[in-house]
Amino acid sequence: MKILSALRVSVRGLFAHKVRTALAVSSVAAGVVAVVVIGAIGEGAKQEVLRQTESVGTNVLVIRPGQVAHSAARQKVRGVVSSLRMDDYLAITQLPQVVAAAPGIENVLSVKADNRAMSAAVLGTTSPYIDISRFHLRQGRLLTPEDDLSVARIAVIGPGVNDILFPQENAVGKQIRIRGVLFEVIGVLESKGVLPDGTNEDDKIIIPIQTAQRRVYNSMWLNPIYVSVRDINEMDETTTEITQLLRDRHRLAQRAKPDDFAIQDKTKMLAVRKRLSESLTLLATGLAGVSLVVGGAGILALMLMSVKERTTEIGLRIAIGAKPRDILLQFLLEAASIAAGGWMVGMVLGTVVALIIASTTNWKTSVSPELVLSTLAVVAGSGLGFGAYPARKASLMPPIQALRMD
Repeated sequence: MKILSALRVSVRGLFAHKVRTALAVSSVAAGVVAVVVIGAIGEGAKQEVLRQTESVGTNVLVIRPGQVAHSAARQKVRGVVSSLRMDDYLAITQLPQVVAAAPGIENVLSVKADNRAMSAAVLGTTSPYIDISRFHLRQGRLLTPEDDLSVARIAVIGPGVNDILFPQENAVGKQIRIRGVLFEVIGVLESKGVLPDGTNEDDKIIIPIQTAQRRVYNSMWLNPIYVSVRDINEMDETTTEITQLLRDRHRLAQRAKPDDFAIQDKTKMLAVRKRLSESLTLLATGLAGVSLVVGGAGILALMLMSVKERTTEIGLRIAIGAKPRDILLQFLLEAASIAAGGWMVGMVLGTVVALIIASTTNWKTSVSPELVLSTLAVVAGSGLGFGAYPARKASLMPPIQALRMD
């Protein structure tokens, strides 16, 4: 009851100086808004990186033909070599660290269905590719080894392809035309979105690799090989072994040639993005935290002014029996009330701003429970810390001195 009584006195004291109280609350709220918005953007970026990591897979290597420079009319031009073959893929599958692999031949082609057309990445591959790349089926079925053996003209399409070629229709059983060859759609994939390298995985068409080589591309060369590594801790070791294997197979060391292939570890790129996101968020949050200190300084200034103006009130309370700890509690509660009010206003405004940013830009935002609790802890500590000195000063004021002051 004593705390409730002191709280009522504190609230009356704050409402007696509405403008100054509002300014102090606003200074705290401004700091909270800054922390919440920056923290929400940082948390959203981190969650997006985690989503992309889950989408790509944490133990996947992608081997592609390398680029080489050619001299043409005294000018150097760069092109992609045809260096990866099916027997390279088969050799890679024999490495002990490799649990699964899938060959591929891919290019962006024009795809048609009835009177609609679009450009899509047409990938010829085998059934393990779906699991390696972590695709999920929305409807229909996936490729099987039998489809490849029979050189079947079937296709599994991404949701982006489905939405453009067959809007508001069930694409399964429909036909699409790739380079003049008819394919039957047997399945539609779930959405994966855009990968860190800018590849839109939703605009993809997957067909059996032998069908792609014989009927679409008329080529036996591979341009990606997807490799799933047994353990994420073996990624570097596996990369080294694949590099040595392919150099030996392509006889590059004997001819003192550079690699005619490139091995991509997408998880490393995601890890760099995550560290960059965390570093920027930490820096920005630190700068925003300074604004919380400024808000605390506003509480200090208001409380010192309040103590000075209410010395007579303090003296009267002490004269009629109030103890120093009662005065201390009263002014601490006033400081805590300002901090709590600023925190609540700041949280509401910060959340609204974060939602507006998410809805009007491509930035992802997320107000996590940890952000809410940490902000509350900082504001509470700031309010009590900056309010402690004025509260103690008021509690130690001699009553006779207080009563003499007008």
